[in-house]
Amino acid sequence: MKKIQNVYDDKNFFSAYKEMRDSKLNANELIEIPIMKEMLPDLKDKKILDLGCGDGCMSRFFVEKGAKQVVGVDISQNMINEAMKYEHKNIKYFVLPMEELDKLKGKYDIVCSSLAFHYVEDFEKLMKDISNKLKNNGYLVFSQEHPVATAYIVPKDGTKHIDIDGKRYYLVSDYNNNGKRVLDWNKKGVVKYHRNFETIISDLINAGFSIQQLREARPSKEAIKLVPKYVYQNDRPYFLFIKAKKK
Repeated sequence: MKKIQNVYDDKNFFSAYKEMRDSKLNANELIEIPIMKEMLPDLKDKKILDLGCGDGCMSRFFVEKGAKQVVGVDISQNMINEAMKYEHKNIKYFVLPMEELDKLKGKYDIVCSSLAFHYVEDFEKLMKDISNKLKNNGYLVFSQEHPVATAYIVPKDGTKHIDIDGKRYYLVSDYNNNGKRVLDWNKKGVVKYHRNFETIISDLINAGFSIQQLREARPSKEAIKLVPKYVYQNDRPYFLFIKAKKK
């Protein structure tokens, strides 16, 4: 079996990531999580699968809002250890890569995933696996890095944008060339996978989903006040959000 990347169990990467998240002044806390929460369907008495659950912050939110049962899975033992610091009788956590979702038993009312799908190479298979885990009329709600953010291959000089007359212009290249992207983020050689909108939407439809809602990251005035650079998400959004329903 092909080796699956697991950067979050790298000691230095995890330490840098945890420091960023603990600060609360990051795009996850100020932009991504609030939008995800707005897009969720009714959670009361639902059975929910949290894919790439990380430290369990969304899993805990689900039970706070009345979820009957939550199963959180993540490839990282470090992340699961963090999640289990806040145990709840209605939450179970497992170390499991999303690529092996077929090993998980049961059906769910809702599958949710926060900023994890861009680490998965075979998106088409993942969508079919998720569809198989959902009950009929179940919901998939996920966020991922926006395709315009994952598209470009960073040039050797490291240029990501240029500023002209006080306006920032981001570089986009290789948008229709889906596939592997390697970048330096908390450590060298972090692998992510770029997919254009056509691929994302087509794979969802082919897996039996209907698109209910699609949103792109926009910073609130409060987020910009706290972190001024987030104003540039009006030029290039960080994240894509999709809510889909199994037909």
